[in-house]
Order: sequence, then C-alpha cells, then structure tokens
Amino acid sequence: MKAITVKPGKVGVEIKDIELKQIKNKIKVRTISTGICGTDREIVYNELNFVKPEEGDYLILGHEALGIIEESIENSIFKEGDLVVPMVRRPGNCKLCKIGRQDYCLDGNFIEAGIRGKNGFMCEYFYEDEKYLVKINKSIQEYAVLVEPLKNVMKIVEVFNFLKNRVSWECDDSTYSCKGAWIFGTGPEGILISLVFKSLGLITTIVNRHPLPTNILDFLDINGIEFFNSSSDDWSKKLKDYPMDVAIDAAGTTEIFNQIIEHINNNGIIILFGTKGSGSIEKGEFITKIVDKNLSIAGSEDGSKLHYIQASNYLENYAPKQNIKNLITGIYKPEDIWILKEKPKDEIKSIIKWS
Repeated sequence: MKAITVKPGKVGVEIKDIELKQIKNKIKVRTISTGICGTDREIVYNELNFVKPEEGDYLILGHEALGIIEESIENSIFKEGDLVVPMVRRPGNCKLCKIGRQDYCLDGNFIEAGIRGKNGFMCEYFYEDEKYLVKINKSIQEYAVLVEPLKNVMKIVEVFNFLKNRVSWECDDSTYSCKGAWIFGTGPEGILISLVFKSLGLITTIVNRHPLPTNILDFLDINGIEFFNSSSDDWSKKLKDYPMDVAIDAAGTTEIFNQIIEHINNNGIIILFGTKGSGSIEKGEFITKIVDKNLSIAGSEDGSKLHYIQASNYLENYAPKQNIKNLITGIYKPEDIWILKEKPKDEIKSIIKWS
C-alpha cells in the first residue's frame, strides 16, 4: 500500500509502498482523508525531539483522519461501511491512562499515532483496535477530519467549565452575554476555539500580530467573531466593547502571555494550549498581577474519547450554521507530498484525499 513516511531524526518526507500484514482481532479501516497540521510539518523538518517510529527506522505520518470500516471483527460494535475517526493518543500504564484519560497521563509513557511510537494514518488502510475508533455520522463526512483538532477544543471547554465555577461567572440575565473570550492564534485550532466559544454565547475576539488574509477575515465576519491585530490596533479602545474574561493561547509565546496578564479582567481564566513559542517570564511582576487579579491559569493538552464524541456532535449541530466546510481550503492527492513541506498561501486547513 502507499504510505507517507518520515525518518525520525532526519529532515524529509516520502511516499512509498509498504506491506502491512493483517493483525488478528483488529478492524481494517480504509483511509478516506487525512488532515495536515503544523505538527506534521514540524515532524517533516525534524523540529520535534520526541518523534519515534513504531518499529524499524520510519514512521507513517498523520494523526487527523477519517476512514471507513472495510473488514470488521466478530462481535464488534462496528460494521463494514461505518465511518470512523481514529484516536491519536494511546494509554500507558498510569492510573489515569487505565480509565481512559490518557490526556492527563501522569508519567508520559503514552504513544501517539503519527507522532511517537505508533504509525499514523497517511496510508491507504490501517488496522485498529475498536476501542480507539469513534463512529461518525455520514452527514459530516466532508469535514470529519476536523474531529481530531476539534476534540482539543472540547477539552479546553471542559477546563473552562471547571475553572469558572470558583466564582459567579454568569451575567445578570443568567447567560455569558456580557463576558468576552479572546483567542490568541489564528491557525485552524485558534479558529475552531473561537467558533466554539462563540457558540457558548461569549463575545469572541481572535488575535494575531499580523493582518489576516481576506478569506479568513470573511469567515470570521460571517460568524460574528472580531479580529484584533495586536501589533497595530488600540488595546484600550477594543477592550471597551470586547472584554477579556477568558483568554486561550493557541500559539504559545511569552509575548502573548504578557499581553493576556496585562489586559485580562479580574477573576479571569487563562488556558494555555499552544506550545511552540519560547522565552522567559519576569517572575516578580507576573506573580503580582496574577495574584492581584485573582487569575486562574491552566494548561490543556489532547483529549479523551468523550471529547472526540463531543467534537463529532458539535460538527453535526453547528457545521452548517458556521460554514465550517470553508475551513478546508485545499484538497490534495497522496502524491502531493510537497504540501507537507510548504504552507500554501491563505491556507486554513489542507487535507489529503485517499479514497
């Protein structure tokens, strides 16, 4: 079969023929489409030090996928023809992994498809344990590759719901209509986060330090999401109409963290999701502001099977209203491996079509 592979520790990507043997008591899934994200490109350019092959010296790339059951197994809840999304992270042996919360793994001994220790889904077919498959409604087939990144957002909402309970968060009409969410980062994850928080009823603003392409601005405008250019727009003017009560960092730089601490309201919630950035924090000044403002800060990574299901349900309910299909800006063939090395102009989400 055809598969897109990398060699961990080296720069580059190739498509090659691989013989995949049938695995007993595993379901055969034919790949329909796979999404491309920043992590895939970072792996191709050898920018991540935790990438590991499943065996041998290569790793099949890809962790965002939609497939169709080609061969099921006896007594399975899945049947041939079912659409499924495979989970990325697989549990280790810690007590949280054993109850299906490998997203909160205690010791880091998990594996991740297409990233560390397990082959991914950029291939014609794969074999999978049914417990790591999530059934998908055919109505969302066109954009079901978004279930995997969207499950991260559902986890963020879980964290948000936990943190907001420490103080009365509702407005005087019992809704969140007076509260504002600011999302830092305008990649696919940032846009998905903004859509979900908008659906929760918050005044929603998305932030970048550069102007955005017209296609992204139009998408945000249709969905009632405000854009703020942090390098040129006026903070004080914008915050009068667009309050910052919860801030989600989907980029991960200390510059962004500094902006959030400076501008977020008292009793605010900060959720850190992005991890690409670097830099140091001047501890004294930051601690004083965090304490004085009674801020809650949490990190959020990955998600559980429940979050995949919630993501699928969200797409069923909101995708038509929010024009989510427009997030997919390019569809490519498996042979177009150049797409894993360079980002097309005005890209939001590119996908590879396998069947």
